[in-house]
Amino acid sequence: MMSDFFAKTPFFRLFLFLAGGVLLGEYVTVSLGIMFVLFGIGCCALIIPFIIQKAVVNYNLRWLFGFGTLFILISLGLFLNHRFKAKTNLDYAGQSGIYEVLLDAQPIEKERSIMFRAKLHTFSDSTSTHPTKGEVILYLAKDSATTKLQRGDILLVSTTIDQPKRTGNPEEFNYANYLAHQGIGGTGYVSTSKWQKIGEEHSFSLIITAEKCRTYLLNIYHQFGLSGDEFGMLAALTLGYKDALTPELRESFSTTGAMHVLAVSGLHVGIIYMVIGWLLGFLDKNKRTQRLKPIFIILFLWFYAFITGLSPSVMRATVMFTFMALAGVIGRKSQTFNTIFLSAFLLILYQPAFLFDVGFQLSYSAVIAIVYFQPKIVGVLVVKNRFLRWAWELTAVSLAAQIGTAPFSLFYFHQFPNYFLLSNFVVIPAATIILYLAITLFVVSWIPYLNIAVAFLLNWVLRIMYMAISGIEHLPHALSITWISPTQLLLFYLTILTLVFLVQKITFRYLTAFLTLILLIIGIRTIDKYHRLTHQEVIVWNHSKEVMVNRIVSENNLVLTSDSIMADKLGRDYWEKCHATKIDLKADSNWANKAFVCNEKTFLMLNQNPFKYKRTDTPLKVDYLIIGKRVYPSDRLFQLVKPQHVITCGNVSERTNNLYKNLANKYSYTLYSIKEKGAWQIDFSE
Repeated sequence: MMSDFFAKTPFFRLFLFLAGGVLLGEYVTVSLGIMFVLFGIGCCALIIPFIIQKAVVNYNLRWLFGFGTLFILISLGLFLNHRFKAKTNLDYAGQSGIYEVLLDAQPIEKERSIMFRAKLHTFSDSTSTHPTKGEVILYLAKDSATTKLQRGDILLVSTTIDQPKRTGNPEEFNYANYLAHQGIGGTGYVSTSKWQKIGEEHSFSLIITAEKCRTYLLNIYHQFGLSGDEFGMLAALTLGYKDALTPELRESFSTTGAMHVLAVSGLHVGIIYMVIGWLLGFLDKNKRTQRLKPIFIILFLWFYAFITGLSPSVMRATVMFTFMALAGVIGRKSQTFNTIFLSAFLLILYQPAFLFDVGFQLSYSAVIAIVYFQPKIVGVLVVKNRFLRWAWELTAVSLAAQIGTAPFSLFYFHQFPNYFLLSNFVVIPAATIILYLAITLFVVSWIPYLNIAVAFLLNWVLRIMYMAISGIEHLPHALSITWISPTQLLLFYLTILTLVFLVQKITFRYLTAFLTLILLIIGIRTIDKYHRLTHQEVIVWNHSKEVMVNRIVSENNLVLTSDSIMADKLGRDYWEKCHATKIDLKADSNWANKAFVCNEKTFLMLNQNPFKYKRTDTPLKVDYLIIGKRVYPSDRLFQLVKPQHVITCGNVSERTNNLYKNLANKYSYTLYSIKEKGAWQIDFSE
């Protein structure tokens, strides 16, 4: 079975080899010399069969072809990853100066700033100007001038550009790593008086033209009175414009498992693919015109990608369906899995960082699962009624997609929508109708009365869809929160793969493997549950302005902080992961000192010195002393308190930390500076 699959799907192995090289380069530092050695070994393995003339020997050495291909593609993946990383290395990272930059993306408005993606041209310091390169994120202080800036503007900005620093807080989003996978080398903040516009780029840009086209179509929506949440849903669903989506709207669709409808990707491109195929069905009647049909489909697909702004998610889906259509151009029946892995192979070849993109992983896992599992699920029941058959096929698509994407969703987003079947019964038909009506509106926008009627229908379909989604969101137990580790993610997908083998052929070996994987997952989950019940941990969180100390004992969660809003923002995800649901939040901006015990270790928190006028012959002994910015490091402090370990919070200045370092040897304590090293965390249950 596997040999037959490999024979029909050669790009599956090629993709695995290339992706393996990219992954290896991400986590292991490999020199260029080793890459060339691996490439050379692969080339030699391919050449040897051509040198040896004996057929018998060549037959015995046929494995060399696969061996050589493996080494060549792994070395290629390593090199692609190395080259991509090199692009994100900035020449003058961490140095203050004046940069000439080109704004190469539409601005995104934040609460206090305007965010731009920019290309670096030059860097000037106090002595000279140097050419430089790289892409960065710039945050310009919001005012009337920055709101007028557009893509293509050339600026001089005075700033320091560097990678975002990690705080070390538990479950912190690795923003620097995310930016690196987007090809961005760092970020910089530019205050109001520190920038000047010096010109505009007038050269032709396909991306800019595509965005102008999308803006024109968005204005058509506004022209016919589509606004608010209806406009936000319509703009995201049809044109991939998400800036109009409110947080509440995003939350509703995410909770119900319908967020994929608001992210223009495989679903939308697939609908366009089927619609255009149906409209051009008349070309199938003539053999001469049969091969024209795929060409027209490809042109329409790329036109749709163009009007949605050529976003990466749409382009990935368009590439996939393009290859499926190309099979019709050359007169061959498309081998679907081979086409899928061919498109993935070429996308990784073009941009290796796509492999780490969540959208890429979810798109391909969904498509592969739908292609394989949907026909199997449909075949379980024979439904003759037309409407019921349609409902059952839609159910099968939703179930298949969830099989493919659920592990990734749990790993990245830690939630599972329990009513995903119900929501998909609403959003998939509604999304199809909305796409039809939106296309119709664009076509008839110049025809009086008819355009108003189409816009009216479109508006009501959007309202009905949102009311249905909102109703599903408020059903009891709409969302399950759970966390899985990378090991569990791998086990889940190995279980799904084993399930595929079982569906094909039930054997004792496959059944044993499947049950073993299930037992491993249950075992790991049981161990995690035991760890949560015996969990004893203290965390001093890293924040530059406020203090937050966290003691977790099983489900009991004591939070000592000077800012309750900040505490919830920092700790919420980690508390959900630990199931620390019984929160005792003690927020007091003027707290002087608090003490607690965890695992028989004593902790004392100081944010000001309560011992200023006190004396003692016997100092207070504590295991851990946690200090905020209002405590001055002095001999008197350590004559009254004798700690074994001192932890200075993130709001303590570098100068004050240096004073604590000078006192450390004198009073025999170890010092941990959160400002320098990140959040402090000790788990007594390990």
